Parts: sequence; C-alpha cells; structure tokens
Amino acid sequence: MKPIFRILICMLVMCLCALLLAHADQPTYEGPGWDTPEEAVLHYLEGLKEQDLGKMIGAYAVETYIDHFDLSALLARIKAYTPAMVPRMPNTGVLRAINIDARKSEIVQGALFHMTVICLPEQDFTLTIPFAGEDVDNETRAFVEELESAFGAVDFSTLNVLRFTPPEEISELYASEHNQENIKRQTAPTGADEARSVVAVFTVADKFCALSCDVMRYGDRWFMYKPHGYIAAIMGLSVLTGGMVAVPIEELMALRGELDTDAQIRLDALLIGVLDLLEE
Repeated sequence: MKPIFRILICMLVMCLCALLLAHADQPTYEGPGWDTPEEAVLHYLEGLKEQDLGKMIGAYAVETYIDHFDLSALLARIKAYTPAMVPRMPNTGVLRAINIDARKSEIVQGALFHMTVICLPEQDFTLTIPFAGEDVDNETRAFVEELESAFGAVDFSTLNVLRFTPPEEISELYASEHNQENIKRQTAPTGADEARSVVAVFTVADKFCALSCDVMRYGDRWFMYKPHGYIAAIMGLSVLTGGMVAVPIEELMALRGELDTDAQIRLDALLIGVLDLLEE
C-alpha cells in the first residue's frame, strides 16, 4: 500500500474515533424538569437574570424532547420536509447528537431574541442592515460598539418577576376548543403529554416586560418548550421577538391615560408591583 493511502486511512480512523468520543461525551443540557409550568419559566428567567446561558438552556426540554420526537409524524402532518425544521433527522447513531445540538442552537437563538428585545427594542433586525457609506470601516466598527454598549447597559440583575397571567385572560381565543385541538395536533410529534402557554410579567432595569412562551409536560415534569408561544402568535407578536415584549415603564404609564376604562383595568392588573418600584 502506498504511503499516502496509509496516511489518509490513519486520518480517517482518527476522525471517526474523535467523532465517536465526542458522541460518548455528549453533555446533558436539560435540567431535571419542574413540578409546575411556572417553575420551569422561573428557572429560565433566573438564568436571564444571572446571564447564565446554561441555566436558560436547562429550563427547556432538550434530550427528552429529541428522544420523544417522531419525525415521521411531523412530516405526515405538514406534508413537507425542510432544512429549517428542528429536529430534521432520525435519532440513529450520531444523528441523535446532531439533533440535540440543533435543539440547543434553536433555544440559544430564542434567548438572543429575548435579550435583543430588552436591550435594543428600537432596532429592527428583521431587515438587512447595509453598510454603504464612504467610511465603511468606521461605520461597521461603530455598529459593533453600539451592540456591545446596548447589551452591556442593561443590568439584568434587577430582573424581578411580578406575576404569571393566565393566557385565557389575555385572549378568549386561546381557550377555545378549536385552538386547544390545534395545540394538541401541533404538539403531537414531540411526544409530550401536554403543552400550554405561560405569560410571565416582570421588570428589568426601567422596563416592563412580558414573556409569552410555551411549556410542555413529559410525565409529571414540566419544561420550557418554545420561546414564542401559542398565545404570542394570537397576540400577533413576531417570531423574531421570541414572544417577548419590553416597554419603558414611563412610556407604559403615559400610554395608560389614552386607554379606555376596561383596558386600563387590565393594564393595572398587570402593573401590580410596578407602581411601587416607581415610587422607590
């Protein structure tokens, strides 16, 4: 056998061994699951408060989600296969590890959406941002510095969860029989025993925030499911918000005076605890 072929074979064997070892050392990303839907979301928000990405990921079903997922059932439901779906591969061999990392990446993207809404609410990242000025180097450098400054300016340690608002109180459509059946159909490929929306209301720095996400139950354990929940879709929130709304508290209070009485009552219910913060 020619030396070059021996070298190529050795390289191939080394690559295969490294791949198998990486698969064997695959970390466990998800946490133990929680007794209630709200506790799972609280764990995520604690991670956001502590800027602990691992904790935020751990609030989600990751390995359990992948191991219960029925790809054939999803394809039969949507009647199409796209490279954007997660997971998009069967769990055979190393493909399971690939699916798990794809699920993790999906969760990380949702966390970035949430932080962006809080730190840069005025920036529309749904559009391409061109750099076509005469001084592109300085323009792009200033843009990167602006991103660093905006994300560094928010003190996430001030995050304070105020309450959970039942999605049924936000929209009657959520509780409708048609919508509940639709949730069951969409959730079926995940193998979860139950899925529902949770709306968490909290403050961080000078902002009033609401996270409208979905949670899922496997057995008696609850996990985060999707950052942009069914209730967020009903409310018309863009997927790129990750189901997050963040409004400066002073702007929200100014807006209150423009609402009718019924809307003011609903807003005041959400603002319980915020007025005390303003008076401090």
